[in-house]
Amino acid sequence: MKKINTIKLKSLKQTQAFYLWELKKDLTESERAKFLLALNSIEKIIKEKEGSGEKGKHKKFIVYDHKTVFHNNKGYRGY
Repeated sequence: MKKINTIKLKSLKQTQAFYLWELKKDLTESERAKFLLALNSIEKIIKEKEGSGEKGKHKKFIVYDHKTVFHNNKGYRGY
């Protein structure tokens, strides 16, 4: 599963376009079924990646010290 996470969204969309192009060709039923199954899997992965908010290089989670952020607020009373 770790290898799947390293796949970029752009390459998935290119693969999806290739599979759609291949489906336009004259294929046997078994080939068509394999392409459709792979295409459905690719679409699910794309939806997961878009839903997770993957935008590109900036994937790091920025941690901040909540005490310094909220305690320096003038409205903080310390209850």
